[in-house]
Amino acid sequence: MSNQYPKKPETAGNVKISENVIRSIAQVAALEVEGIESLAEPKTSLLRPTSPVTINVAGDMVEITLMLVLKSGYRLPKVAEQVQLAVKENVQSMTGVVVSKVHVIAAGLAFEN
Repeated sequence: MSNQYPKKPETAGNVKISENVIRSIAQVAALEVEGIESLAEPKTSLLRPTSPVTINVAGDMVEITLMLVLKSGYRLPKVAEQVQLAVKENVQSMTGVVVSKVHVIAAGLAFEN
């Protein structure tokens, strides 16, 4: 009688993370930064609607672009930098996917009434 047990496979299989998951994590991370009002309204064209958050996959890295409405009264470069850091850290820590760049586009400015 053999005392050998089936060997554990080196990997249990593949894990794939949808671009929609990465997009959702990026959105939540950006909206949590003080000075961000909202995501920009998606632009619609005859071909297809454009999301305020786009994901570009290049090999095993992603590049993220966010179109945001920022609040007035905040230093916009500082807010944009905080968004870049928050998005990169959250996406990388939650998915393990390397974020090469985070582009922030100030698509609007919200003034308080």
